[in-house]
Amino acid sequence: MENNRPNARKALIPLVLVFILINSVLLFFRARLSDMGLDVSVLMTANILLFLIFFISLWLHLRSMANSSTHVFMRNMYSGMLLKLFGGAIAAFVYIYLFREKVNKPALFGSMAIYVLYTVIELRSVLKQSKSS
Repeated sequence: MENNRPNARKALIPLVLVFILINSVLLFFRARLSDMGLDVSVLMTANILLFLIFFISLWLHLRSMANSSTHVFMRNMYSGMLLKLFGGAIAAFVYIYLFREKVNKPALFGSMAIYVLYTVIELRSVLKQSKSS
């Protein structure tokens, strides 16, 4: 297990870098994005929430690969999938419910793009980790 820790940290680095990059872009271009009709605070909140969800999901995936039991592997893989599904859906429903008439659709679509980006990063990290182990 100790041997896998540096590799697990390597797998988490792209996720953290994308989080920092997205937040930096949102802060740097805040005025321009607001002029285009995007609610930057919604995008930043979505980025933080998605980062936390995908961080936990990636951690579950990496932990499942370190265990030889098929049951543990399946449980962790499905837990990560359900966490992403319900975490994203609940967050979107709460936002839509709270801001009914003021929902910023471009920010919702931007949040979906961030979700896809995090999915690609997570998938690449898991595939690299599985090839190395």
